[in-house]
Amino acid sequence: MAYLLGLLAVAPFPFVEAAKANNGTSQDRRDGWVSQPDGRGTFDILWSCLFTIFLCTWVSLHLNVPAMHETYWHQFFRKMRWMVQAIMAPEFVLAFATGQKVEARRSVELFKDLDLPDHCPKWTIRHAFYANMGGFVLQPRESASFPVNSKQLHWLIQRRYVDYPTMTAEEVWDKSKADGFQKSLTCLQTGWFIIQIIGRAAQRIPITTLEITTLSFVLCTLVMFYQWANKPLDVQSSTILTSHKTIAEILLEAGSAARDPYKQTPLDFIDNQSPSWLTEVQPHLQFRTGPRMRPLPRFTNDRFPVIGAGPDAVALFLFTMAYCGLHFVAWDFSFPTSLERTLWRAASIAIGACAFIFWVCETYQDGHRLGRWERWYAQWRGDGRNGRINTMEKRRRNRRFVPVWEVIVMSPVTLIYTVARTYIVVEVFLSQRSLAVGCFDTVQWSEFIPHF
Repeated sequence: MAYLLGLLAVAPFPFVEAAKANNGTSQDRRDGWVSQPDGRGTFDILWSCLFTIFLCTWVSLHLNVPAMHETYWHQFFRKMRWMVQAIMAPEFVLAFATGQKVEARRSVELFKDLDLPDHCPKWTIRHAFYANMGGFVLQPRESASFPVNSKQLHWLIQRRYVDYPTMTAEEVWDKSKADGFQKSLTCLQTGWFIIQIIGRAAQRIPITTLEITTLSFVLCTLVMFYQWANKPLDVQSSTILTSHKTIAEILLEAGSAARDPYKQTPLDFIDNQSPSWLTEVQPHLQFRTGPRMRPLPRFTNDRFPVIGAGPDAVALFLFTMAYCGLHFVAWDFSFPTSLERTLWRAASIAIGACAFIFWVCETYQDGHRLGRWERWYAQWRGDGRNGRINTMEKRRRNRRFVPVWEVIVMSPVTLIYTVARTYIVVEVFLSQRSLAVGCFDTVQWSEFIPHF
C-alpha cells in the first residue's frame, strides 16, 4: 500500500505537459474516422482503451459465492451488472473491496481468542475472505441451511455448535477459479497502457479524454487487485458445516439477544450484514429488492464498507480523490466544441465535490452508528468513562442507519454525480469524432535510448 501511495503522489506530474500539448485549435484537428497507415488511428485508440477497460472491470471483480443451484446465467448477469457499476463508479467498487479486506483482517484478530488444538489449521485472511463471501453454509438439524460469515462462525465454534473448519489456506485457495492467464494479461495490458501514457506525456504528445478516463480505471483496478489479493475468485460451491442442534434450539439458548425476528438469516443478532443496498436501502426506499428468499441463500456483494477511521480509510479517501482528480488533467484539453469543454469541467468538479460530500456524510454516520464520536469526545475530555455506547443503543442506531438528513443530502448529490458521470462516459466517445492532430502521433521510443 505504501508503494501505491507513493505512485499516487508522483503520477499526476507528467500529465501537466500532456495537457499543454493537447491545447490545440480548430485548425489543427482531424475529423471523422482516421486510419492508421503512418501512425495510430481511431481504431487503435478505441481498441486499446476498450480492451483495457474490459479487463479492468471484468477480470478484477471478485464477487461472493452464488446461491446453491443458481444458474450460470444468473451469475453472468449479476457480474454484468457489477461491471456496469465498475464503469459508472469504480471508486465505489474500490470502497467495497477495501471494506472487505478490513473485515477480513478483523476476523483474523477475532479468531485468535479461540482455544484450538495444535492440529487445527491457522485461521488466515484467506479463510476470512472465504467465510465473509458466503463460503461456509450452516446446515442445522431439521432446519434450512444458510451462509454464515466469519463473526457468526466464530460464535458457533465458540459455543461448540459446529466444528472448526479443517480447511487449510491452500485448500481455500484451491476453490478459487483465479485464472493466471487472465490476471497476467490484465497486468501486462494495464502496464503497457501506463507506459504508453507516460511516454506520450514525456514527449508532449496529446492524450485523448478516453485515455485519461481509462487511466482512472487502471488506477482503481491496481488498488482493487491489491485489496482482493487473498479473496478467492469465482468460487462456485460452498463448504457445508453441519450442526447437531436445530436453529430453534440455537436461538433459544442464545437468550434475549436472539428474541427479535431476523431479516436476513437467523444469526442476525450476531451480524446482520448491515448496511446493504439490496437488503436494506432498497426496501427502505420501496424499490425492488435483491434475494427474496429467507434465510438469505447467498451474501449480497453490496454490503457498505465499515472501514473505520484508520489508515485504510485515509488511503481509500486519497485514491478516491485521485480517481476524481484525474479528470481535471483534461481541463485544458482540446475539445470538438467549447461547450463540451465547459461541460467536462463542470462534470469534473461535480464528481469530485459529490465524492467528497459522500465521504463526509458517510464518515459521520458510520462514526455515529459505532459510537466513535462519543468515545473520542470522552477521551478528549479525560472522562473516566470510555465513551462506548451500549449494545441496545448500537442496535437502535443500526436499525436507523439511513436517517432522514442523509436521505435529504445524498439524494441530490447522487443525482448530480450520476448526471456528471454519465456525461463523462458519453463525452469520451463523442470527442473521438474530432481530435487534435497530435493524438494520432505515436511515441518515438528510440528517443529514450541514450545516444553516445
